[in-house]
Amino acid sequence: MKSLSLPLRLNCLLFASLLTEPSRAGGNDSQQTGTLDAGGARASSANYSQTASVGVLGSRASNAGSNLISRPGFIGQLYEVAGLKLSASPTTLDEGGTSQVRTTATLDDATLLHLSGGEVKWRVLLGPVEAIDTHGAVKFGNVYQDSFASIEAGYQGRSDGVRFLIRNVGDDDWGIYAHDNIPDFWQVQNFGENNPRGIASADPDGDGQNNFFEYAAGLSPTNAASRFTLEIADLPESAHQKALLLSPRLEGRGYFLESSTDPGAGFAPLTNAEQVDFGTIRLVLDPDASMPHKFYRVKISLP
Repeated sequence: MKSLSLPLRLNCLLFASLLTEPSRAGGNDSQQTGTLDAGGARASSANYSQTASVGVLGSRASNAGSNLISRPGFIGQLYEVAGLKLSASPTTLDEGGTSQVRTTATLDDATLLHLSGGEVKWRVLLGPVEAIDTHGAVKFGNVYQDSFASIEAGYQGRSDGVRFLIRNVGDDDWGIYAHDNIPDFWQVQNFGENNPRGIASADPDGDGQNNFFEYAAGLSPTNAASRFTLEIADLPESAHQKALLLSPRLEGRGYFLESSTDPGAGFAPLTNAEQVDFGTIRLVLDPDASMPHKFYRVKISLP
């Protein structure tokens, strides 16, 4: 009985031939057999290699939405943040107002990514910033004088800041000093911010005159020697008259004397009085002081 025996090398070649994909050809090109993996991977054979891409062809940048400018032609986009930029409108506004801040990241392929307020880390550097919401709206509080405010945003190792000017439009609307008929700036200047010693009814220097009176009289509320005085002097040659001395008399203020024989019944303006000023002292002559008891008080007004 005869038998056919093939060399071992030929057996291997035949087996490999059965597993190999046929060659493909077109009208203008041909492609050798090979194995293609998923899109964006690398294919190779003994005769060629190629880098494939899946998606829109070309490399021009296009707008892919309100928050992203993308470059097509890639199965995915991998990027690093190259810079961060804040812009705000308005940057000059009245106290208590709101400004809209826009945060834009520049990527390392020069595309731009607009970030929401919730995606960045905010830091208040200066000023009366009350809140920053997830949309980037910045709410400011009241001030006692025109003030600057500054904030900073951070994202993936990059940061940028923006500065604001907050205008003071109300003189008596700040902190615990609000609505007490004393300008906030005067209280902050003398006592610092939100100090209970600076409220209108306080008498921090213990001179018997509270902050409201000392402001109206133009005095120092922290110096007990700075106080308003009303002195009553007899006139030996005129027993029915009294001399009244007011001090200090300052420009820009009005001084109105009132008198009464019974304080419990109230006071009335002093009439028929003569007055003369000597620097910061005002001398007032009451021509009718013959009664056993007569009381005086001074009202001070500011325009």
